[in-house]
Amino acid sequence: MHYQIAPRFYVFLLLAISSLFALQGCTKAPVKIVSAQMVDNLDRGSGNFDRVFQLCLDQPLSSTYYHRIVMISKENVKIEGDGLLKPMASDPDNPCYLRNVYLYINKDSPVDARALIKDYMVPGNVRQLLVQIYTEKPQGKELPIAEKVFNNL
Repeated sequence: MHYQIAPRFYVFLLLAISSLFALQGCTKAPVKIVSAQMVDNLDRGSGNFDRVFQLCLDQPLSSTYYHRIVMISKENVKIEGDGLLKPMASDPDNPCYLRNVYLYINKDSPVDARALIKDYMVPGNVRQLLVQIYTEKPQGKELPIAEKVFNNL
């Protein structure tokens, strides 16, 4: 007996194999959060970089990731925000990223968020910082690929 395989089967097989390779190429490297600290020596009088925290990973990023933070002061002032973490073209071997806390102000922030950040998010006064990293912006209840809580920054 000789069976003839229909041409549609080959097309289906080719699409399945190419889809498999495409999915493998889209995976991002795992990320490990190593440390975080408040940095207060960047501002040169502008007032725009007086509230910055440094986030260090185990290695420099090679892809763009999405991150979310929740920062709580010792007085229970809470700042939440999110954004992209991108590979640094200017310093590709540096695993540490400087994040301006003012950039986390959004429509859900407290009314005087900028003043609250200036008054309460200073080195030594941040009781807790939660950092979550995702491969893409979460659309629902996706779990982060990396998460860490830092105390007393």
